[in-house]
Amino acid sequence: MRLLLKNAHLYRHESFSDTDVLIEDGIIKKIGACNEEADKVIDLHGALLSHNFIDIHTHLREPGFEHKETISTGSASALYGGYGTIVAMANTLPCMDDQETIKDFTKRCEKDAQVKTYTYSAITEELKGQKVVDMEENIKQPIVLGFSDDGKGVQKDEKMEEAMTRAKALDSIIVAHCEDESELHGGCIHEGHYAKEHGLIGINSASEYKQVDRDLQLVDKIHNRYHICHISTKETVALLGASRARGERVSGETSPHHLILTEDNIQDCHPNYKMNPPLRTKEDRESIIKAVNDGAITVIATDHAPHSRDEKNKPIDKAPFGIIGLQHAFPLIYTYIVEEGLIKLETVLDCLTSGPAKTLNLDASIEEGMKADLCAFDLNKEYTIKEEDLKSKACNTPFLGWKVKGELIMNIVDGQLLVEE
Repeated sequence: MRLLLKNAHLYRHESFSDTDVLIEDGIIKKIGACNEEADKVIDLHGALLSHNFIDIHTHLREPGFEHKETISTGSASALYGGYGTIVAMANTLPCMDDQETIKDFTKRCEKDAQVKTYTYSAITEELKGQKVVDMEENIKQPIVLGFSDDGKGVQKDEKMEEAMTRAKALDSIIVAHCEDESELHGGCIHEGHYAKEHGLIGINSASEYKQVDRDLQLVDKIHNRYHICHISTKETVALLGASRARGERVSGETSPHHLILTEDNIQDCHPNYKMNPPLRTKEDRESIIKAVNDGAITVIATDHAPHSRDEKNKPIDKAPFGIIGLQHAFPLIYTYIVEEGLIKLETVLDCLTSGPAKTLNLDASIEEGMKADLCAFDLNKEYTIKEEDLKSKACNTPFLGWKVKGELIMNIVDGQLLVEE
C-alpha cells in the first residue's frame, strides 16, 4: 500500500516546510516533492502535519474502574486527539504493582488499545507508600516505561530515596505526583479567593512544592532520572529550573488546563473545575507559560482523568478530582495559547512530541525509512466541543461548549491510517 500525502505543512527538525510525504507499507519512503504513483493520495491543502502526539500521563481506569473508562474508549479519545502513544498511570484495581497485573494489562492493550499504549509500574505496593515494589522484575515487562504512584505522593523520605536509588540502577525514571499530605486539609480547589468567597476548604501551593523540594534534594544526592507530574505552582517551576540548571536529569510537565485556566475561571462551583492539583492563580499560570517558553517545562501531558456522570455530578467538595483531556488538548492549546501569542506553535508541538519522547526514551522523529506516526490538523477549521462528539466514556470537562480551532483530519499510528476525516 502506497499512501501519498500532498501539500503538507510539515513540522520536523524544529521547523516547518511545505512538502509531500510518501509512505509505503507503513514506512516513510520519501519526504519532499513527489509525484509518484500511489494507491491513495490525500491532499492536505496546507494542513499541519506533525509526528503524532505522546501523552505520558493518562488514566485509562482499566482494570477495576471500567464504569469510568476502558482501554478501548480512552485510547479512542487519544486517537481522535492526534495521539499515537499514551502512557497509563498505575492507579487501577488491582494496581500495576506486580508482573501478573502488568502482564494482564499488556494482553488487554493488545486486544483493545487503538494507539500504542504503555504503563508505569507503581512505586509502592498498592500505592500505599509502605513497601517499594519489585522494580527490578516489573521493569522487565516491555510495556513498563518507569515508576509512578500518581494519585498519591510518596510520603516517607526513605521510601522515595530507596525507589530513586533502585530506579537509577535500572536507568529508569521516577514519575512523581508531588503532594505532601501533611499540607492537605480536605480541600477541593486552590486556597485562594474563590475558595474563601464560597466557603470552601482550599489546597495550598505548599502541598505541591514542599514535596518537589524534598525530591529534588534527593536527586542532588542520587543523580537519578526524575519527572514532575502536573506542575501547577510558580514555586515548583523555580525549583525545577534550578535543578535543571545544576545539570540534573530532571524534567517536568504541565497540563492543558493549567496552561489555559486559573481559579478565576471557576463557574458556579461546578465539579468539572475540580482537579488535582487545582486551578491556581494568574501568577502561577504566567510562571508555567514562561517555563514552557524558556524550556524548563518540556512536556504537556493531559492527566486525562475520566469519571462517571453520577460520580462527578456532586457538589464540588464531594465530587472526585479530575477531568478528561485527550481528545481536545491540542485544539484548546492552539486556540487559547498559540493564537493568543503566549507560546509558539513550534514549542507546543515539541512539548507534545519530542519532549515526552526524550523523557521516556521514545522516538518522535520523522525520517525516511521509519514507521509513519503522523497526525494532521486543519488549523483553520473552527468547531464547538460537544458531549455527543466525545470518544471517552466520560464527559467531565470544563471545556464543553468552548469554540476551538484545529480539527483532526488524519492520524497514522505505527504505519496504519486509522483516522481520515
